[in-house]
Amino acid sequence: MNQAPENYGSIKRTGEKALGIIGIVFNVIGIILSIILITSLVGFENSDMHRQMEEDLRNDPMMTSPQEAQMAVDTFNAFIAGFDVVGWVLVILLVISTVFAILAMTKLKSFDKASTAGIFFILAGIFAGILSLTSILFYIAAIMCFVRKPPLREDELMSRSNEPATRSDAVTREDDTPYRPL
Repeated sequence: MNQAPENYGSIKRTGEKALGIIGIVFNVIGIILSIILITSLVGFENSDMHRQMEEDLRNDPMMTSPQEAQMAVDTFNAFIAGFDVVGWVLVILLVISTVFAILAMTKLKSFDKASTAGIFFILAGIFAGILSLTSILFYIAAIMCFVRKPPLREDELMSRSNEPATRSDAVTREDDTPYRPL
């Protein structure tokens, strides 16, 4: 079913493909940068620089008590540990988004699967982040998949123009006038 029905012409989905490829590239860049950031923060936790920052927080003259300094150090350590988990969740979501975008790109190759590709683009946009640049590109590609329809072939248009105009309404009136009686 890769072929268009015989009364329809073909439509090129270049815009959707371009937006999908750009979105996939942004996702891959986001995945790579997130992994680099996660691994550098894991390496930072056990470094001399981390110990120095903890010591600086404890010796900060703005801290009024040792308990306040310890609370600041604990908050700093919790932030670093929490970012590790959040970072890996972000990487997983971006991978899922990339998979949906690749599925959408493969569905664009067949004529009758454009709306399925649109659904996959919407899912890719949701997993890429609701309002990120990547998700907006995927949403635009999805809208294009749903809205753009192939044009009728010329011979079909010619046969329709030669037919007399007929009404196919179930109810017809004798005097078909645009004016209403008073």
